[in-house]
Amino acid sequence: MVSEQGFTPAIDRILSDTENPFYRSMEDHSTNTENPNSNTPYLNFANPNNPYRVENGDNIALILVANLLTTDNYSTWSPTMRRALRAKNKLGFINGSISKPTDMDDLLFDAWERCNDMVVSWIQNSVSSDLKCSVAFVDDARVVWEELKDRFTQQNGPRIFQLKRSLANLRQDIYSISTYYGKLKTLWDEIAIYDPVPICTCGQLSILNDRYQRDCVIQFLMGLNDQYANSRD
Repeated sequence: MVSEQGFTPAIDRILSDTENPFYRSMEDHSTNTENPNSNTPYLNFANPNNPYRVENGDNIALILVANLLTTDNYSTWSPTMRRALRAKNKLGFINGSISKPTDMDDLLFDAWERCNDMVVSWIQNSVSSDLKCSVAFVDDARVVWEELKDRFTQQNGPRIFQLKRSLANLRQDIYSISTYYGKLKTLWDEIAIYDPVPICTCGQLSILNDRYQRDCVIQFLMGLNDQYANSRD
């Protein structure tokens, strides 16, 4: 699969775009080797880096994103929602790094359920009313997240057709080069969700990636205005 960084290096060079955004990974939740109780670090609710900490402004009525999830915008909604949950230090409740305690007597059992219920509410609040009923009765944040992911990242023939038709018709026209590239990149990213590059274990993945990036460069150059004809030659 093509990585997010260095998506199309050749186009990056054309645009002289040196910004390669990336996200910080979750904090290291390693246990305290001097204390056999692995939950000890999480029991300090005064620590602002503790994912079990609930801030004063956190409540189940919050809406974390401006645009609710619909049948057409999962590719943009998902990373936006992840950023919002990361900012709230609750990403671990959807990616599996913070699992539910199996023992009801665990000191973190109630804290986990409280945070999980809040994250579930935040996700449901960020879903359009037409879709909300499909996750209304799911009470595990990770399960809700995975169900939405499975639903909207499966092969979707009509959507792939729409995206590739938009790619074929997209031209620079009145747009600046950076704006035109941004529109292309948005389409490429969404296509990669619905129609990902096959995962290869035969050692030929670099060839697939090179061909994919070459096709992106050709697509970019084909849509440029005539004044940039020299770039196409």
